[in-house]
Amino acid sequence: YTFEPRKPVPLGTMFRNGVECVSGILVFQDIVQNPEAQSAKDYFGEESALPDKSDITAHTAEVLRLVEGAKITAGGWVGGDSWFGSVATAVEVMKRFSVHSSWIIKQNQSWFPMKALYAVLKARHKDRPAGHWVTFHAEISGVELIAMAYAWSQRGISYILSTCGSNEPAEKMYMSYFEDDYGNVGSKEIRRPELAHLLYDYLPLIDEHNKQRQRILGLERKWPTRNCWFRLLTTMLGMCIVDMHRLYRNLRNERYTDVDIVEFSDLLCK
Repeated sequence: YTFEPRKPVPLGTMFRNGVECVSGILVFQDIVQNPEAQSAKDYFGEESALPDKSDITAHTAEVLRLVEGAKITAGGWVGGDSWFGSVATAVEVMKRFSVHSSWIIKQNQSWFPMKALYAVLKARHKDRPAGHWVTFHAEISGVELIAMAYAWSQRGISYILSTCGSNEPAEKMYMSYFEDDYGNVGSKEIRRPELAHLLYDYLPLIDEHNKQRQRILGLERKWPTRNCWFRLLTTMLGMCIVDMHRLYRNLRNERYTDVDIVEFSDLLCK
């Protein structure tokens, strides 16, 4: 895929990938191809473990390939944003690999009680829901699930699905920023549950990896080309440099803590 309407610039080749949570290095890559090629990949269209035996769709198949390709062991954990998250994803990952998972839920609402969660949250906390959450528990196809609606502001509500985690308040508060009537930016600490804190701590890792490669290192802008293969290799090289930078910072923290990605690439070139 070379174009995504929500992105302001052409993307080149699109990847779906995963990072390891401690070091932040990439552990899985899947190039997004045309729909015919995507549908021929593993797990797509197989019968799911859901009660209705519906077919496994693209987002769930992608997660299953990620868990398998990243070699996540039984009892491990994987999390992701709303494109990947659904009840089907959580159930299949647990049934097939015994791996726990946590997901943001938006568009993939099948089997998820979003309207009921919202109704209970509004009934309990009226127009002041910020810092409160509602939790439902259920078992689907033998998998214990936690469904949560968490209000991170008076208007913003996140819906989370998980097979593990606690709904107790996290020790660390969430810092919410807002503008007052005069345009001044204020801030306020808001409670959030441990389950949401865990997921939100790790969700930015992919975006941070992309930012280091695309915006700071920016090889694609420094080595312009009309050759699609050279462009793809440039992107892969950038990913490798960011991975190595993160690995060095993780293993030799005292030496590389203050070395940014550009300085690190200069060291590699030297």
